Amino acid sequence: MIRYGVVILAVLGLSADTVTLDISQYFNSNKVRVLVFAGTISSRTAGEDVAVLGRDCGVQGERLIAATRTAAGGSWRVENPSQEQGVWTFTEVFSGTAFRARWNGHYSDSVVWRLPAQPRIWRVGRTRTWEVHVLPAAPSGVGLKRKTVELQRLNPSGWVRVRSARLARKADLEWGAFNYEATFTVPTRGLKLRAYLPAASAAPCYLPGASAPWRS
Repeated sequence: MIRYGVVILAVLGLSADTVTLDISQYFNSNKVRVLVFAGTISSRTAGEDVAVLGRDCGVQGERLIAATRTAAGGSWRVENPSQEQGVWTFTEVFSGTAFRARWNGHYSDSVVWRLPAQPRIWRVGRTRTWEVHVLPAAPSGVGLKRKTVELQRLNPSGWVRVRSARLARKADLEWGAFNYEATFTVPTRGLKLRAYLPAASAAPCYLPGASAPWRS
C-alpha cells in the first residue's frame, strides 16, 4: 500500500515537499522586540530560498516580511529586525498578523502572532475625567468602533470591573487618525484603576490587555 501511494503521487505530479514555521521572540540589548522565524524543509537541502510572508489582521493580501536560505540539514532561521554582515533590515509587523513560510512553491501552516492590547490613559486637564485610547493593531486593519473597554479597580481580591464604555473613533493630532477612545469620570480620589480591553473586544487582532494602573 505504501509503494502504491508513492506511485500515485508520482503519476499525478504531486509532491510531499513541506516547510515548517515556528515563531519565538526576545528583547535585544536595546530593548527592541525581535521576532525569530525558524523551520525546516523536507528535502533537507542547504542553500534553498525560504521567504516569510505576513497577512495583517483584517487584510486579504500577504507581504514579504523576511527571507533567508537553508543551512545544512534543511533548517532555516531569520530574525526581524536583523543585522547580518553589517546590514540592518527591518519590516514593521503588527499584532494579529498571520505568518507562513514559503519554499519552492510550498507553504507552511499559518501561525497567528498576537500581543496583548495596550490601552493608554490621559487625564483631561485637572478634571476627574480620564480618556482611554486604543489604537488598531494595524492602521489598515480591523477597527475598534463600539468595542467595550472596562474601567477596573484593584481591591484585595484582584482587579474588578467598575463600569464599561464603548470605544468611538476620534481622529486626533496627538493620538493619530486611527485613534479610538472612551472616557470615564471618577469622582472618588485615591482608587487604583486601570483600563482593560477584554477578550471579546480585543479579538481578532489582539489578546486581552490592560493599561498601566493609575491613582484617581
